[in-house]
Amino acid sequence: MEKEVISSRQFTIITFLLSIGTAILIIPSSIASSSKQDAWIAASIGVVLSLLVVKLFVTLGDQTPTLNFIEANEKLLGRFFGKITVVGFLSLTLFAGGELLYFIGAFMKTEVMPETPTMAFALLFIIIIMYATYLGIENFARSAEILFPMFVLIFIFFVVSITPQIKFENIQPIMEASKTSILYSIIRFVSVFSFSLVMLLMIYPASVNVQQSSKKGFYIGMLLGGFVLVTLITLSILVLGPANTASRTFPSYALAQRISIGNFLQRIEIIMAFMWIVSIFIRTFMYFYTTVVGIAQIMKLKDHRPLILPMGIIMVGLSQIVHPDIVHSNIYNDEIWPIYAFVCTILLPILLLIVAVIRNRKSQGNSTEMGHADSNQGQMTDASNAVSNQGNQTKPDNMDSNQENQTKPDNMNSNQENQAKPATMDSNQDNQTNDANTDSTQDNQAKPDNTVSNQEKTDNPVSTKDNQDKSATSNSSQVTQPEAGNATSKQDDQAPPDKTSSDKKNLE
Repeated sequence: MEKEVISSRQFTIITFLLSIGTAILIIPSSIASSSKQDAWIAASIGVVLSLLVVKLFVTLGDQTPTLNFIEANEKLLGRFFGKITVVGFLSLTLFAGGELLYFIGAFMKTEVMPETPTMAFALLFIIIIMYATYLGIENFARSAEILFPMFVLIFIFFVVSITPQIKFENIQPIMEASKTSILYSIIRFVSVFSFSLVMLLMIYPASVNVQQSSKKGFYIGMLLGGFVLVTLITLSILVLGPANTASRTFPSYALAQRISIGNFLQRIEIIMAFMWIVSIFIRTFMYFYTTVVGIAQIMKLKDHRPLILPMGIIMVGLSQIVHPDIVHSNIYNDEIWPIYAFVCTILLPILLLIVAVIRNRKSQGNSTEMGHADSNQGQMTDASNAVSNQGNQTKPDNMDSNQENQTKPDNMNSNQENQAKPATMDSNQDNQTNDANTDSTQDNQAKPDNTVSNQEKTDNPVSTKDNQDKSATSNSSQVTQPEAGNATSKQDDQAPPDKTSSDKKNLE
């Protein structure tokens, strides 16, 4: 399949709605049962601590920018141990997805349609989830982008409508709960609120177009979701009271039932149900999508779509057996879920982060050593080239080639454009005093073994015949000084002995 990419804005919206999830209905009663009227304090501390959880996920995502969470497990921990950790992680997503379908059926049967079986709600909801998974993460992100303004408008209307019924005496006295109960409430809140954000590592940062903006969106979405939950918890305590909030299964829905504007606008609690359905849709999709894609990657399948239908059927069946009743669900969420989620969503990312940091440092060290080795090899190569150049300079046969940037003998004619060839010696007599002396001097420089022959050529009366029009003094100076300088600076190669003799005859 082609890689799907979403925008950083869409990622922020997904983070916001995912962090709310089921917490919008079940978390007020869960923490109010232990912290009483100080539940809002525990929730506020939980939001702050969740920043550390998001920091962990962002750091791990930065270490593996091109991999999702499942791929990072196999790459960092190896094929064997990586598959073991992936199976444990997918067991969490599978059971959590089945539990969310259970919550949907339980809520709709209890509060909205009492005579409808829970299987019907779970089946209808899973059809939407499967269709969204089939279309892909890009279409899902667009749907979240459409639902986001609706959610915000309904939330603002909800807060404004319920504000007249606030009673501040319900929140007093402040800080009456013990430290143990506050700590227990914080753990419950963080486990439901931020532990599920690990699902975002399936799309962050590999499927987000701008990594830096998505990093900020991770924090912003989490903080906005925390603000919504803290507001709902505070309003539940202020309007319903701590005891009533703790005794209800869905206190925020009961809070919406209290809305009454002028004894005319009443019974609009279904808007609260819409908020919850939107948020639980986002979270259920992320659990289901992670499960399907993770199983496909373990089985080395190129496309995860063939697994959508069987996994949807399995998840619907699991929703009917995961919790026999609501009491079992509350015990599971308060005692088992925090530990189970902590191992799979906190300890496992910490382990992956440690392994990734160690591997990156080793790879950087190896690259540094390779760089030093390359530089040393380059220095040795330069030294060997210098030695070879010195050797070439000491050899008389290679003197001309080193002086003229190692020009090959085949290119002699192109390099001697400004020098006179032996065949055209007559046209260059004005610039060169004696060509025969030049040849003999060049032979003295290029071939020391031919010194005797060069001297004979210099003393040859025939070679000095062309210079008789000049004085004997200028003739001797031209032989000893100018000709040696001209031969050293201009000519690249010496003329063969046979050509020199033929040229002398032509001059005569």
